[in-house]
Amino acid sequence: MSKFNVKDIAKKAAPILNQIQKSKVSNGISGGMMAAMPIILLGAFAALFLNLPIPVWKSFIAFSGIAHALNVAITFSTNFLAVVFVVTIACSYAKQYKEDPVVPALIALVCFFIVTPFTTNKGVTTITMQWLGAAGIFSAIIISLVSTRIYIYIKQKGFTIKMPESVPPVVASSFSSLIPAFAAIIVFLTVSTVFSSTHFGTMHQFIYNFIQTPLQGVGGNIVSVVILWTLAQLLWFAGIHGTLVIYSVVLPIFTAMDAMQLSAYSAGQALPNITGRAFVSTYTMSGSAIGFAILMLFVARSKQYKTLGKLTAVPALFGISEPLVFGTPLVFNFRFFIPFVFMNGINLTIAYVLTVIGIVPRVAGMAPMSGMPIILNGLMEGSWKIAALQVALALLSMLVWYPFFRKADNEAYKIEQKTLAE
Repeated sequence: MSKFNVKDIAKKAAPILNQIQKSKVSNGISGGMMAAMPIILLGAFAALFLNLPIPVWKSFIAFSGIAHALNVAITFSTNFLAVVFVVTIACSYAKQYKEDPVVPALIALVCFFIVTPFTTNKGVTTITMQWLGAAGIFSAIIISLVSTRIYIYIKQKGFTIKMPESVPPVVASSFSSLIPAFAAIIVFLTVSTVFSSTHFGTMHQFIYNFIQTPLQGVGGNIVSVVILWTLAQLLWFAGIHGTLVIYSVVLPIFTAMDAMQLSAYSAGQALPNITGRAFVSTYTMSGSAIGFAILMLFVARSKQYKTLGKLTAVPALFGISEPLVFGTPLVFNFRFFIPFVFMNGINLTIAYVLTVIGIVPRVAGMAPMSGMPIILNGLMEGSWKIAALQVALALLSMLVWYPFFRKADNEAYKIEQKTLAE
């Protein structure tokens, strides 16, 4: 394919991709999930400290009561993520419409618990934790979006109680929210009643069976993951932030998978998934181009690539790829097309195969942290073997990138020498 054709395709695709990336629904979900990051990290670190494979440490935390405290933290973070997301996504989605997010978030929370099953025994009402964590995340997403959209639509259409101007703004605002709030709550009361008369019993069970489980099956398929992250690199090559575009579609799937993973890890149970956001983040740091940055830093003959190595190597080791992508540049740079586009897929395939055959353990599902360096990131995922595989993949990256880098470096060196001679 010629350079012109690739640019032409990118130009035609860019408006569609930008529309997906900038959609209110997509930004509402991704913004809400990012807002919940402190809670996600709390659960991740609590699980990490609870499961450190050091006998002395395990005895100490059990004796001191720290283990109980860590379990409580996990219960109301990792195992409570659906509740957290229903609030944060509703807030984020309401902000897309320039609405005050507090009331929509409260309404979404009420709607979520309306469709959540509970039991009453001798005057004590109990809500099971089953749907408050990973299993209820897709329900939380749908409920927060639908209830917030109902609220905003009715309010913007003017179907509200209008108070006289003499009434204080706080009171007037409360009354103007009544009809939109009632409408959203009535919708989910109806939904809850309808599902209670079916064999599913609850909306949560229906969504889990027909939406969440099939989508997680797609997210758990290494072929689809490799295709998605190769596509992400193709978008990067065309100058589009491919990671953001792909995550705008798959972030809910991967987040639910990681939540299940981390919940099982916290409980000392077998980890249910291999892939997920943590898996991809662990094995594709800096677009799998760390080896290229290291080559430029230590092997380059030309001043051009030596300078680029100094500028890009450290950020790359900390998972920051933008200096490498746009500084080299790798965008529309056909001499680096093959390693730049396909190295992610190679790394993910190798990591998946080694995980399946048991050479490395499954990642624990820790939330990816921006700026977390290679090796430390792997250790946080539960094993030194994962960190060792990161190093091995970085070395493999050097081998794959080397012939492409060497040719470009030699060309740059000859040009520099010719310039000096003149």
